[in-house]
Amino acid sequence: MTADIKTTPVPVTRGSGNRILSQKLHWLEGTFKGKNIVSLPHSLSHNFVETSGFQNYTTGARFDDGRIHLRNPNRPEMGEHIIWTGDACDNCPVDIVTLVKHLINAKFSFTRIDLAVDAINFKLRPQRATKELELGRCKTRAKKSPTNSDPRDLGYTQYVGKKTSEIYLKLYDKAQEMGVDADHCRIELTVRKSRADHAARQIVQNIDYRAMVRAYADFPAWRQWRRIMDVDTVKLPSERKETNTERWLLEQCVPALARQIFLSDSTEFYEKFKLAVTDAVIEFSNGRRTVH
Repeated sequence: MTADIKTTPVPVTRGSGNRILSQKLHWLEGTFKGKNIVSLPHSLSHNFVETSGFQNYTTGARFDDGRIHLRNPNRPEMGEHIIWTGDACDNCPVDIVTLVKHLINAKFSFTRIDLAVDAINFKLRPQRATKELELGRCKTRAKKSPTNSDPRDLGYTQYVGKKTSEIYLKLYDKAQEMGVDADHCRIELTVRKSRADHAARQIVQNIDYRAMVRAYADFPAWRQWRRIMDVDTVKLPSERKETNTERWLLEQCVPALARQIFLSDSTEFYEKFKLAVTDAVIEFSNGRRTVH
């Protein structure tokens, strides 16, 4: 049997009695950029049917194992974009952690990862999350936390953060969504962009998904939540964006300063400029200059 064949089920932690707590990857997406060679485990299916492209990719292929490959032949610099939906992750013939490790080594740029935690028979109700948010008892940096109001989407859903954000959490009644009478709540963290790359590296280190969930949003006054989320937190840092002032300094001031130094044919003014900046920083530090 080759090393990349799936041999183990999704990691599962079982509680007492009939309680079951499990975790799995529910979405995996990213790109082999530009000249990076597309490298995938040999055990993945090679049979596909053509499908329509999207996200600025003009051609698509859906493979038997459920994954989708997207390309734009007219723009090779876009590379090849690959998506594993929830079903494709569940049905992947390769152990999903082994797949993520392979993709990291192949310089795959992750753009989205969904981490799902299923709590069965823990009496965890998404409606309680709504109440905790209303009472201001959720520890999160998210500014908005909408509930799902789409009648076509079965199952009560509470979001922490917006679906358009780089990271957001949702708690929903999975049993209601499936149309069964059961106690099954799904806690799902979606991470995109740089955070997705960070999440991938945590996954291959076998970090408990709950650690990443709780680092983003925590409900310390909710007893059922505390029982399930009894793990240390692991943060997924975002890539820091330049401020408008920083962009202005780099795009406007740097060329002007460089031009002055070039025309003067001397570094004297540059040394004077650096000293003036250092003196100003000291003045801010000791309170002699005010930040407006």
